[in-house]
Amino acid sequence: MHQPSAILRLLLPVVALLAACGRGEPAPAPATLATSTVATATVGGATLQASSVAIANLDPAMAARYGFDPGHDGALLLVTLRDANGDALPPADLQLAATASMLPDPPRPLELQRIEVGNLIDYVGVFPARPPASVRFHVTASRGGARAEMDTTAELYPR
Repeated sequence: MHQPSAILRLLLPVVALLAACGRGEPAPAPATLATSTVATATVGGATLQASSVAIANLDPAMAARYGFDPGHDGALLLVTLRDANGDALPPADLQLAATASMLPDPPRPLELQRIEVGNLIDYVGVFPARPPASVRFHVTASRGGARAEMDTTAELYPR
């Protein structure tokens, strides 16, 4: 699950949904991110959106289509980078750092993989966790001397 190609297959439906947001394009099936939480921030003229979801809550048809086993436990963090209109924006001097944690454990650094879909650039991290759990993601972004922080949570429930 931690191989970049597996992560990319997992994220394509997520990226497609978020890329369609605010651009007048129809979004894929809403079940793909039905229970996600989202945080938004602006830093150095860029709009960042952090979304998190339990892997088990990904739509099974979409997960199968991209070769991901929704039976894996854990949570997914997706950070998108767009301009104010929702269009592609080059990362330029963007610096991202993320942590993930579950109580009572302290936050741990979360590796973010850069992915490109068309001309859109997004970042993704996967945090392994067994339900029941509440996974908290913290993202720090800096660009052009500005800094922003975002928090989002994914709830993992027993199946």
